[in-house]
Amino acid sequence: MHVEAATATSGETSARRMTKPPGAYRHGDLRNALIAAATELTVQRGGPDFTLREIAAITGVRHAAVYRHFASKGALLEEIARLGVQSLRARIEQEQASSPGDRLEAIASDYLDFAVSRPGEYRVMAQEGGASSAQYRALLDMMAGPVAAAQSAGALKKDVPAEMLARLWWAELHGLAMLALNSAVKASELKDCVRAVARVWRADAPALQPA
Repeated sequence: MHVEAATATSGETSARRMTKPPGAYRHGDLRNALIAAATELTVQRGGPDFTLREIAAITGVRHAAVYRHFASKGALLEEIARLGVQSLRARIEQEQASSPGDRLEAIASDYLDFAVSRPGEYRVMAQEGGASSAQYRALLDMMAGPVAAAQSAGALKKDVPAEMLARLWWAELHGLAMLALNSAVKASELKDCVRAVARVWRADAPALQPA
């Protein structure tokens, strides 16, 4: 028996109240409807705290229908993370700027904008069991490339290897993203945060002026 099938919670009652009216989901595309419902609940609850039975209730299908598309909740989360990583990578790949240093700042802004504008996907990507190690590796490689280019152009300090610097840069961006999602930093302040972080690493950044 699936764990979700044996669990009846008040959250399921809440999910029934959220059930979409007939026709809200066109079940010729139930897979995407399940993904959308799971992402929506993740945003509402600040994390993927839901059962597949709740997702079935929201989409207006029987519990068993969910398993035709996803063998488990973990499989559903993996797919949400995969799609999120794919979308974020596309943004990073398409980013153009006048210089390698400016491109890094533009990528940082794109990263944070993705996290704030698509919080459900980002929270799933960030949680344990979300994005796979291969997906994380692909994202790291995508960020390490612009870092190496900026170092070669003299825009970044060269006393730290490119991959290590990319990891540190990524960690800073992820920290800012989670602070924004948890309302510890205003979304309107993120651009200034990106500039401040960039000044730490950029060899060509002007000195900070005292307040």
